[in-house]
Amino acid sequence: MDKLETYKKILREIITEYSGYKPRNSPHELLPICDDAACEYVLMSIGWDEKENRKYHSIFHFRIKNDKIYVEQDNTDANPVQQMLDAGVPKEDIVLAFYSPSHRKMTDFALA
Repeated sequence: MDKLETYKKILREIITEYSGYKPRNSPHELLPICDDAACEYVLMSIGWDEKENRKYHSIFHFRIKNDKIYVEQDNTDANPVQQMLDAGVPKEDIVLAFYSPSHRKMTDFALA
């Protein structure tokens, strides 16, 4: 399996795993979105709060660009980046895109 297909598989597995968790005391639905053609992988939380306000936000957003995994969003205490490393993705192929380019220089991960 080539690198691109391997990365797609890893991201699908992470999104699928976390989509199986149900938030405690929350009626929100976790919606996995895995678009292999566009190389976009998102886990959304959707629902309503007790005051009937719409709640809609991303928990994770990963994408593959220029043969690297961009972590665009991680709104958890989980560690999906460590899961990527454990699955064999090297640090130089992971971009912590939720940090500004100047802050990425202070990490051990790819700049872009």
